[in-house]
Amino acid sequence: MSAVAVNWLNAYQQLSTLSERLRQPADNDLHQCLRQAAEINKTLCELLSVQPAAAIAQLSFIPAETSLPAAQAVKSWVLLALWARLKQWPAQRRDTLCTAGLLAACYTGNAKAPAALLLANKLKKQQVGGITTSILAGSYTELQHRRPWQVHHDSPLLTLALQLAQAVQPAASSAQALSTVISSLILDPPSEQVLQELNQLARLAPALYLCGRLARDQVGRYWLICQVEYSDFLTMQYWPEQQRCATELHKMPREELELLPPAVLLPQHWLDWLQMPALAEAVIPTPKQLLEHSVLQRLHTQDLDAQVQLLQKQPLLAQYLLENASHSNRRQTLVHRLRHALAIFGQQQLPLAVARAELLQYLQLQASSQQLFLRDLQQLLFEALLLLGRYLPQPLTPQQAGVLAACLSAPLWHHPTLNAVPLSRCTDQGWLLPELAQQYLLEPQRSQRLSAALLHHYQLPFWAEAALCQYLPLDNARQQARGQHGFFLRCCWQLCFSLLRYPDAQPATAQLLQQLQQLFALPESSIAFWQQELLAAANPHCSL
Repeated sequence: MSAVAVNWLNAYQQLSTLSERLRQPADNDLHQCLRQAAEINKTLCELLSVQPAAAIAQLSFIPAETSLPAAQAVKSWVLLALWARLKQWPAQRRDTLCTAGLLAACYTGNAKAPAALLLANKLKKQQVGGITTSILAGSYTELQHRRPWQVHHDSPLLTLALQLAQAVQPAASSAQALSTVISSLILDPPSEQVLQELNQLARLAPALYLCGRLARDQVGRYWLICQVEYSDFLTMQYWPEQQRCATELHKMPREELELLPPAVLLPQHWLDWLQMPALAEAVIPTPKQLLEHSVLQRLHTQDLDAQVQLLQKQPLLAQYLLENASHSNRRQTLVHRLRHALAIFGQQQLPLAVARAELLQYLQLQASSQQLFLRDLQQLLFEALLLLGRYLPQPLTPQQAGVLAACLSAPLWHHPTLNAVPLSRCTDQGWLLPELAQQYLLEPQRSQRLSAALLHHYQLPFWAEAALCQYLPLDNARQQARGQHGFFLRCCWQLCFSLLRYPDAQPATAQLLQQLQQLFALPESSIAFWQQELLAAANPHCSL
């Protein structure tokens, strides 16, 4: 038996052991169960990286001599791991969600409530599990009469994976094809979010639906599908009475084979023969890699044709430039050609436009779970910079404001706590996410220095120095121009948070705006005036 088959058999056995341990009435084993689930997840991740087609095949057959919880646990884990890979999530987020999926599928409670919710209550009583407990507690929102935004952001995906796994294999000896389950689910119809998740999963077709399936030819012979090649299948003959596979591949036309429902199979050497297109690896760039691979330096030494060719090699970067150009031209017309976009910017504004696009691309690749909130916050800061920046001695241009907003908000994408906080979490002082974001901006080591380094790289050295002076006492800030502009940045942030943390941030914002009027030629207006101006310009969308 091959090493891949042995590892999958061991994983099924370990999950059966985990299921038995979770059924024990004693609560003192929960710590051990959490550790065991994390170890099994690590093993499964290694199997997925070595042979992804073998992992996908677990969705298409019934593992022989395996308990139902273990079989459903593997199926739900495979779905979650595939979604995490398609979404290019960081390993930590993937591991937390997949571990929660293993625990929920292996836990067998009573039929009155889903096992995930029962296990979450058990973990809460023992005050263990951390984020894993939050993910489990947020599952099955419809049964809890809660909205998806009221729970952990990964809980709806966990619910979908568990439901699909249970539908694919509802009993120990019966199963349905994943394609059949998804088709019936789409006809229901599901919510828009579920449709998006299913559409993303469908990118792995046809291997997703066919690897590991049994088929029968016109003379009654059985074949195990190992690979899909256009209109043909690469198959291996199978003898169901002996549960034995051949050791050679045969090319069979699709029209000559009849697909059969998922059958009971024993993981054997045939897992080594499964093949599918490689899954994209999640590549999350670091700030150091952003600076090292920046195209800005190469842009200065090239003519327009060379610039177009250079930027076309990075589709996401080019797309951001086209969107920027569409909003920057006077007629607000849609720009489709990269050469037209570069002509709109001109060689003077082009470095700033490229810098902004490069930063937006970098932040998009961070795959933050709070991407929508952070993107809306960045846009709000951009409009605040334009609104107050028109009264500076040298007014800010839209491209300068765009780079400033991206650099100043970039540290929030690296905030260790924001990704773990549910979107709707509130405290006595109000919405928690803006509060955490504002606190993080006060940290000079992790937040302000990163912003300054980015601004230095993108040729805004004066604003880099100002970023380090944002939270200096006002008396010190008055003495130098960089201190005054640093205070200006602080006021722009505060104006944004006065909307997101209303009404707690009102007094501090009003005081800071009065002090800013003494430094620059701002009109003497109330805080309500500035807030209305910002609302009209940004038209912010509340993530809730």
